Amino acid sequence: MEKYIYVVISKTPTFTGKMVRKFLNAKYNHASISLDENLSQMYSFCRFSISNPLVGGIVRESAFTLTLELDEDVPIKVYRIPLTIEKYKLISKFIDDTYNDVEVYYYNFLQAIGIMSNKKHTVYKTYICSEFVIEALMRGGINLTSLKPYQITPTDICGIMRQFIYYSGNLYDYPFRQKIKTKDDEFFFCKTGILYEGVNTLRHFWRVMSRDRNSKRENSRSRI
Repeated sequence: MEKYIYVVISKTPTFTGKMVRKFLNAKYNHASISLDENLSQMYSFCRFSISNPLVGGIVRESAFTLTLELDEDVPIKVYRIPLTIEKYKLISKFIDDTYNDVEVYYYNFLQAIGIMSNKKHTVYKTYICSEFVIEALMRGGINLTSLKPYQITPTDICGIMRQFIYYSGNLYDYPFRQKIKTKDDEFFFCKTGILYEGVNTLRHFWRVMSRDRNSKRENSRSRI
C-alpha cells in the first residue's frame, strides 16, 4: 500500500516573509510538511503566535495560519511524494518526537539571518522551516538532494521537488484544504501584550544563543 507526504511551499503575507523574499530575491519564503492531503496535519518551524514574529518553534499549521486570515491571495505549491508505509511512519514519528520533545525545539533565528547573508548557522535542537522539511524527509529515507538540510531554502525545494508537483495556485483555491479551525489555530490567533512578548522575545533569543554557545564549547572540547 502506498502513502503520500505533502510538502507545501508558500508566499506568506507577513512582514518577515516579505523581508526574506526580498533578501533572497525569491517568490516563496516558507516551507511546511503535511501528513495528509487536506493539510490538517501540517507542521513547520515558524512563529508561535500572531502577536510575535520573533519567537517560534515547531507549529501545527493550517490554511488559517498561513494566510493570517487576511483576504488576499497566498500563492502556494504543493508537492505530493509517494512513499511506503514504513517510510511514512518514520517521518510521522520524527515530526511527533520533535513536536512533543520535553527539551523544546526552537526557531533558529541565527540560521534565518545566516540564510539571508549566505552564512549558515546550525544550532542544537533548532530549525528553520525549509531545514525541518528536508530533515523530516531524510529521516524517512527520502533523499532528493546532496545538499544538507540547513543549506536549503523554500525556493530550492521547488527545484528539488518539481517532479512531485500536485498543485500550484492560491491557497484559498486549494480544493482539499481544511476549512474548520482547530484549537491550535485559536491559540495562534490569541493576542498578547507588548510587555509580555518583549520578555518572551528576550527569553527566546537567550535560549537559542545559549544552545549555540554550548555547542561551540562542546565542539572545542572534542578537538582537544
